Amino acid sequence: MVDQDFVQDNSILGKDPLHMTELPLKRVPDYMRKRGGFMYWTGALISVALIYQIISGLILLLYYNPASAYNSTEAIIETIPYGALILTSHLYGAYAMIVLIYVHMFRNYFMGAYKKPRVLQWISGVILLATTIGVGFFGYSMTGDVLSSDATDVGRGIAEAVPFLGKTFESIFFGNGTSVSLFAHMLAWHIILVLVIGAIFGLHFFLAEANGIMPSHRDSKHKAPAVDKADPNYKPWNPYNFAYMIQLGMISLGIIIIVPSVLILLPSVPTLFSPFPQVSSSSVFAAFVPTYPPWFLLFVYKAIDFKFLAADGAYEALAGTVIFAVIPLVYFIAVPFIDRSNDLHALSRPLVTSFGILSIIYLAILSLWGALAPGIPITNGIVASVLVPPFVIVVGGMYFLNRQYVKGKFKVSPNRILTSFLIFLLLLCFTFITFSENLGTLLTYGNGINILATAFSAGATAFAAIGTMKSAQFSYSLKPKEKTKSAYQLSKTTAMVLTSIISVASIAIIVIIAKLNPISIPQEGVFGMGLGIVLVLAGIVLRIYRAAYYNE
Repeated sequence: MVDQDFVQDNSILGKDPLHMTELPLKRVPDYMRKRGGFMYWTGALISVALIYQIISGLILLLYYNPASAYNSTEAIIETIPYGALILTSHLYGAYAMIVLIYVHMFRNYFMGAYKKPRVLQWISGVILLATTIGVGFFGYSMTGDVLSSDATDVGRGIAEAVPFLGKTFESIFFGNGTSVSLFAHMLAWHIILVLVIGAIFGLHFFLAEANGIMPSHRDSKHKAPAVDKADPNYKPWNPYNFAYMIQLGMISLGIIIIVPSVLILLPSVPTLFSPFPQVSSSSVFAAFVPTYPPWFLLFVYKAIDFKFLAADGAYEALAGTVIFAVIPLVYFIAVPFIDRSNDLHALSRPLVTSFGILSIIYLAILSLWGALAPGIPITNGIVASVLVPPFVIVVGGMYFLNRQYVKGKFKVSPNRILTSFLIFLLLLCFTFITFSENLGTLLTYGNGINILATAFSAGATAFAAIGTMKSAQFSYSLKPKEKTKSAYQLSKTTAMVLTSIISVASIAIIVIIAKLNPISIPQEGVFGMGLGIVLVLAGIVLRIYRAAYYNE
């Protein structure tokens, strides 16, 4: 029940001036708003990033000139109030959105959320990922610096290599060959794809609400269709979910602004993650800038360096894109039609689960490889030595685990959980030491074998850490439940004191940063850090409010 202090209508605008309680939004279980519950809200975090991208993008659009792309970008940074902060946070907001979509997609993939009744919801999500990467590519290429020029050349080569339609695609996406036409097309496609994202996102959100949340596997007994049954004990969407979403949104937005603000203040940032454009492609210093694509396309660009693709000649870039980007995308779209069983447990779907794990491994390996050795040709032997072992180990390992799962070897018991915890803990110690050694070797000499060893040891360390954490959680869940006072309960007096302290600190920060020079890049960085901290503090205030008034 809603706290009576909250319900009492003593405000000027009334109890619910926006009629939030009338919105037809689904109620959800309380555990989705508790510690660790943010993993259920990655879609909401993507929404926050998208909204910020639209707002900051519209501001940048007022000053961007495709007829003088590089100069107008530099002018935004150097002469427009808070221009450097808006441009860099727009860039890192795009990065955040891409990362969150990957996390959202793979989480749902391993949960089996692509099965009925969420087939169309899943397909729209995969298309959303591809469209977001496309928006990121065109936006990255609009700056007119040497990196955008290199990325555009590769993109133009891929489009031109498409059989029969190459020239048509090149002119549609990259113009008629003049600089003005190129950047005008980049801007146009950047805006068009944002509109497409908005439409797809609207469809995806509608389907998510219509289908409802996917209950835990324990509740669904690992069987599809997994549909949450409405429970009258679920709390209303407003104010509970609404306050939680605003809390996550404030903190997420603060982080999106803080990260590039910190990078602005650093004296030297690696080219791949620099928030600022590099030198112009016509500059004499352009030859000294490594030919990096945007980091989210590193895996495709590195694949183009493989010698076995060189035999395709002019089709090398197209072949690399098809093998390492288009085919995986088609697979993820088609997976609901490939895996039509009603089993949701990851071990009951060994091949599908293997492909998901391999997608993450290959994405990490190729991206790391591209970052350490951009543009360096790779022989077929090294390619095989890097890419084949993960396939053999993952597929073979998953089929072994599947056999054990079918035989009932993974049934939970206190002794097995304790044994698993100790094994995972010892494995974590060993893999962490191995990862540290491999990382040191990799930083000294970044060849393919070292990259593979580092990627595997990093993956093994993550696996051991997750196993240790999950074993501890299972152990806790088997303990007898005691009726204790909610861990989230906070007295209203304490909440008021904490809120007052945070509010005073936030006002002090705002007063300080308001006096900074809005066209001084270092001071913009300080302003961004202050603004981001204030947003994070606002999220913390909401967290305190929820603990005090909603006992969450």
